[in-house]
Amino acid sequence: MYKVSDSHNLGEEEMEGYKEKYEKSLEEFEIYQNFAETQIQMLSEKNIILEKSLDAVVNIVEISKYINSYLSNENLIPMINDMIIGILGATYSSIYLEEEGEIIIKASNMEKAYLIFEESFYIEKIKSGRPFILNCKETIFNTRNRGNMHSIIGVPINLRERLMGYMILEHSLCNFFTPGHVKFISSIANQIAIAIENNILYKEIQKQINVDPLLGIYTRKYFIDFVNGKVLQNEDSNFAIVMIDLDDFKKINDSFGHQFGDEVLLNTVKEIKNGLGIKDIVARYGGEEIVLYIDQGEDFKSVYKTVDNIRKSIEDNEYSLIEDYKCVTATFGISFYPVDGGDIIKLLQAADRLLYKGKRSGKNKVMYNT
Repeated sequence: MYKVSDSHNLGEEEMEGYKEKYEKSLEEFEIYQNFAETQIQMLSEKNIILEKSLDAVVNIVEISKYINSYLSNENLIPMINDMIIGILGATYSSIYLEEEGEIIIKASNMEKAYLIFEESFYIEKIKSGRPFILNCKETIFNTRNRGNMHSIIGVPINLRERLMGYMILEHSLCNFFTPGHVKFISSIANQIAIAIENNILYKEIQKQINVDPLLGIYTRKYFIDFVNGKVLQNEDSNFAIVMIDLDDFKKINDSFGHQFGDEVLLNTVKEIKNGLGIKDIVARYGGEEIVLYIDQGEDFKSVYKTVDNIRKSIEDNEYSLIEDYKCVTATFGISFYPVDGGDIIKLLQAADRLLYKGKRSGKNKVMYNT
């Protein structure tokens, strides 16, 4: 009996020990499970952050490609602004840029009625040159017919520590914009700054290609491309081509020097521009030869009158370097599209023949086929 009872007591003790071990193991498992779940949650959150960061990088790369593809486009800034709205889902997006010492709105999807208000609201924040975020449960703006904006972010556009402008985005949801957006939008702002600089350089290069450095008028190549483009756009259009050659210009240069010759050319161009319409253009064809495109040239007499008035103004012009020299004149040849030629080369040849016909018949004349 004693041995049986002892064996029974040992079984209960073992059971109690197993129970304690089980409970301890269960507790450890729960701790491990909580730890594992916490780690999984942390990894999941990190993964979400990484995915967002990857999306941000992809978006920045795509924006960079887009900017480089449309570098020469005059609507580049509005196009970038539209992209930002699509990527971030902002209600409003506006891009402000500095021009001649003033910050002006260059692109926005907001109605113009609100832009005046917005400029006065943001001007001090823009002057600070720092990013800012505004979140408010109450509407930030209190203006009639304006949507309720509860979240706003502003990021400067800087290029090598120079403030070039600002990007400002608005959303109707409170706390939509967070500090995390600053880095992403700043990356886009950097792309915009680089694009602006490259666009300026591109325009300067194009200007050197298209504009004569002395006279500030178009080059021969630009003129020919321009007229060819007009013909391609509308074969039924009417216009006139005018070739101009200053009379005895070599004698002027030889007698009075190239400085006076340059003054004669500059004054001649000034008189020509004053006599032309908004749609007309003037280009340097070569040396002292100048060529004009006169829009809507179907009225021969009207074109002749315009050109003859320019001839008279050149003849009547006075020059500061030599006070008593007042006899600069020019001869003109006019051809009309499509009467005198179906392309720019034939029109130039026709106008040139008429010009030299005028030279042979006494100079200081306007010639065209009647």
